[in-house]
Amino acid sequence: MNFKITLRSFLPWFLLLVLGGTLIVLYHLSSRVSDHDRIQVESKVRQMQALDTDINLDVLRLRYRQLRHYDSVAGSTRQMESLLDSLQKDFEKLDLHSALSRAQNEWSFKQTGVEDFKRQNSVLVNSLFHFVNLADQMSSSLNAGASGPLPAALVHSVTEDVLIFVNGQQTRNAAPILEKLKQLEAQSVGKAEPFATRGWLMAAHGRLIVNNHQPVQVLMRRISSSVFSAELEQAYNEYISAYNQASAEAENYRRLMAIFSFMMIVTVMLMILRLRQTAAELERSHTLLNNVADHLGEGILSFDARGMLNFVNKRAEILLQRDKAELIGRDMTGMLPDVGVTGSAFQRALTAGQSFEGEEWLLRSDGTRFPAVFLGGALPSVERQAFGGYVTSFRDLSTHYEAQARLRLAARVFDNLSEGMTITGVDGLIESVNPAFTSITGFTETEAKGHTPGALLSSGMHDKAFYQAMWEALRHDGKWQGEIINRKKNGETFHEWLSITAMRDDDGHVMQYIALFSDISERKQIESHIHHLAYHDPLTGLANRLLFTDRLENAMRQAHRTRRPLAIVVLDLDRFKQINDSLGHALGDILLKFASQRLLHLLREGDTLARVGGDEFALLLPEISSHADVATLASHILREFETPFDLGGREVFTSVSIGISAYPSDGETPEVLMKNADVALYNAKDSGRSAFRFFLESDSENSLERLELESALRHSVAQNELRLYYQPQVDARSGLIYGVEALVRWQHPLLGLLPPTRFIPLAEATGYIDTLGRWCLQTACRQLVAWQQAGIPIRRMAVNVSARQLSDSDFMNIVFDTIQETGIHPGCLELELTESSLVDNPERVFGLFALFRERGIRIAIDDFGTGYSSLSYLSRYPVDVLKIDKSFIDVLGSAAEHRSVVQAMILMAHAMDMGVVAEGVETEAQSRRLGELGCDLLQGYLYSRPVPPENLVRLPCVVEIEG
Repeated sequence: MNFKITLRSFLPWFLLLVLGGTLIVLYHLSSRVSDHDRIQVESKVRQMQALDTDINLDVLRLRYRQLRHYDSVAGSTRQMESLLDSLQKDFEKLDLHSALSRAQNEWSFKQTGVEDFKRQNSVLVNSLFHFVNLADQMSSSLNAGASGPLPAALVHSVTEDVLIFVNGQQTRNAAPILEKLKQLEAQSVGKAEPFATRGWLMAAHGRLIVNNHQPVQVLMRRISSSVFSAELEQAYNEYISAYNQASAEAENYRRLMAIFSFMMIVTVMLMILRLRQTAAELERSHTLLNNVADHLGEGILSFDARGMLNFVNKRAEILLQRDKAELIGRDMTGMLPDVGVTGSAFQRALTAGQSFEGEEWLLRSDGTRFPAVFLGGALPSVERQAFGGYVTSFRDLSTHYEAQARLRLAARVFDNLSEGMTITGVDGLIESVNPAFTSITGFTETEAKGHTPGALLSSGMHDKAFYQAMWEALRHDGKWQGEIINRKKNGETFHEWLSITAMRDDDGHVMQYIALFSDISERKQIESHIHHLAYHDPLTGLANRLLFTDRLENAMRQAHRTRRPLAIVVLDLDRFKQINDSLGHALGDILLKFASQRLLHLLREGDTLARVGGDEFALLLPEISSHADVATLASHILREFETPFDLGGREVFTSVSIGISAYPSDGETPEVLMKNADVALYNAKDSGRSAFRFFLESDSENSLERLELESALRHSVAQNELRLYYQPQVDARSGLIYGVEALVRWQHPLLGLLPPTRFIPLAEATGYIDTLGRWCLQTACRQLVAWQQAGIPIRRMAVNVSARQLSDSDFMNIVFDTIQETGIHPGCLELELTESSLVDNPERVFGLFALFRERGIRIAIDDFGTGYSSLSYLSRYPVDVLKIDKSFIDVLGSAAEHRSVVQAMILMAHAMDMGVVAEGVETEAQSRRLGELGCDLLQGYLYSRPVPPENLVRLPCVVEIEG
């Protein structure tokens, strides 16, 4: 019965397969020929006939020298070969294997003739070319009356006969011409050169022309009379005949295709109707099964024989948090955490097809796990298969597990809690304690049970009212927490943070009290230490600024009541940053400790010493008698620091600068007093350091002005307030501009245009010189590039660099980046430095100079002669230019020794391959004397003051160059 059902269901598919195969065969037979193939064949035939005509025409043009190369013939020949091969394949599709043979043979014959023609015609054309050239040379020599020539009549006759023979339309007898050529050759023997050689060559080329002319003519006629096109046309007619016959057969096959297609459509329609009936029956059964399964309270999973899911009910989707589309077709991988591990009992039962009843963990889509109880078994076999599948139901056990987990957690928390816990009854007697209680107090649970916590742990440091308030809060609020001091079993007291909660039943009656406490003794000690750190300097142990300010406020209130003045002294270690940078921060910290110890020895009882900054100390002196007392103390401090410090076997000298302000004369608030003391300290540093100064009102005004100027300066670049002026450097010999020096000005919004002396020292002191210097460097380089692009031949831009900039680790990169960004040639940039720049950190300066010189950047030493270096000292550095200071130029004509000094500077600089620039040239006499002394460049008011860039181009020394 099963066999009949299977055969009946298979029969439509077999019929469909037979009909499909038949249609494929008929389609292949019907598509054997097409109009496209015929059109392609006809196109190829016509193209080949056109190529044949082109070859004939090209041969004629080559013969009569209208065409001088053979590329066209060669290209047509290759194209003909390709088309002939392609056409042969088209003919073979219709079994016309030999239809093209005659045309192919004719083409081979013609192709051979073309190759012969190309070879012989090349000889003919080449000989004709040489013959004509030789004839022209002979004629020119004869006309010029050259000695020892050949007979002119013979040369002219031979030339005329050969050319007429070649160009004649009728065939002529070649024998007379060959005879004359023989005579010409004989006459050439013994003649003077070059007539002998020319005559012999002319006769030889003439014979080649006469002998090859006739064969070339024959080959040309043979090629032109080829019947290749006619044979090709005959073959094409045979193709058309075969094509028409094949087209008729293809039409018959198409009719058969239509019949079989109709039969196939009918078969498919019958199969579709049958499948729809079967699908409807399956859908009804499937819907019923799904409705039953989806309304169950347990998840159901069904697997096929391969272990892949083929059914999942709604409950399973909810429990697993996965859609049915995500689950169907997958195995249990990703749902069982123990897949692949021998401990997964369900996986083993599923693989073996055995019944299973037990618990497993399942994974949801978000990665969380939940416990489930499984009940599953194998499905009956289907159609002789040993294993037909597997089905199982499962139920979530999370609620049951959570209840158990809470109980276990409560027990673990009670036992492992770091805080002590006691549980007492309503009567206050201890019922249970955790291990932490024993660890903190020393009492075991056995010792604690039956006692009240107060009787067991009371330290006696709290009165009765304290405990009454505690119980009152428990009765009213149900909880109490606070700090309490209790006693351990060994009698030691400890600080405890205690929290008590009343546990009530459903009716609101108190059942038990739970107390949780922790030992906070260590925290109290830490708080005390933190309080000390908050008010003291961790390095020196002195009071910090916060504690100093607090004591100053108290002292000022006391001074106000007693009407006794007080003073504050601010001290700053001189050169501490240099010591810290050179010796390291560790030794710098030791120096601060030693300094604080020396200061402490000088204090009176009641004085306060504080460290309020890195190397800054403040001293509070309450109830002074007069300023003389403070001055005496300040003098003692200065003398104390005259003794060097011993830092690990190294002697270090440092001094202090001291600023003093007094209450109430110099201020009535701590802030004002500290500020005025700082002003006095700054004044002491300006006076040369290692000094003390009392605050004066004028100092405050100057300090305020300096502060305002510093604040405005920090915005000068962003506000576009800086200006660069340029002073020309003129060639001493020609009087024309060679380079310029860039000089910065500040267009202050209120004070107007400020010279560099007003703000450059401030910029160096505040560190703003780095930003200002970078702006000057970039602006000057861009200006020089703009001038040079405009045709103004200024060759060099000198830019001033401070010692502070040289100490910047990024200065070298700033210079190189500026050159790359602006496009200035490195040789056009000159960095000007003062002599003092060479003294600070000479190794670093030397390294920078060497790197700049490698890039072609020039180095100039400004104000030479005013510092403390010499030319021999400078010779160690790669310096390019020395700028003689204006002070030497001013006295150049006053005495002979002054002239000798300048001359010595110039000679020694030139000896070391350095250029020389004289600054401050203001008179023609100075210019003339400097030129006589060999100075290279001159700079000063004689030529121009520093001017804006737009005014520089109108100066006489620049205009003359442009002219």
